[in-house]
Amino acid sequence: MNTLLVVADLGGFKAFKIENNDERRTPRLEFLEQYDNFQAHNRLVDRVSDLSGRFPRGARSNTGGAMSDGERHNIELETRKRQVRQLAQRLNALVRNQDVERCYLAASREINHQLLEELDPQLRAKIARNVPADLTKLGRTELLN
Repeated sequence: MNTLLVVADLGGFKAFKIENNDERRTPRLEFLEQYDNFQAHNRLVDRVSDLSGRFPRGARSNTGGAMSDGERHNIELETRKRQVRQLAQRLNALVRNQDVERCYLAASREINHQLLEELDPQLRAKIARNVPADLTKLGRTELLN
């Protein structure tokens, strides 16, 4: 059976193929792909300027007074949604290419539900186990446990 193990967080994912050819042996993890979303590691300050949204407050007067700080308009939320969507697109492509029959998914609690919603229904149906935890830093032996 072609089984895939995926561990993910907002910064990316690691995908492994579980090899279990012999019933008496312990399964092995074969590394398939790693995706790093470098935008997830940037801070908001690095992406936007603090001067571009500043406009004079109040009426059109040149009093040289206070400047408006502008509004963020949920920029962090939109960025996070975009990053989860990109993660789901990469996972969809990976699963299509590997002809996966079953998938184990471990995604951090903060994005688990959103990621599942963004995945293709065909992939969602193949998920045998979903763990809402960030396991991206664990080694291969800990992942098998």
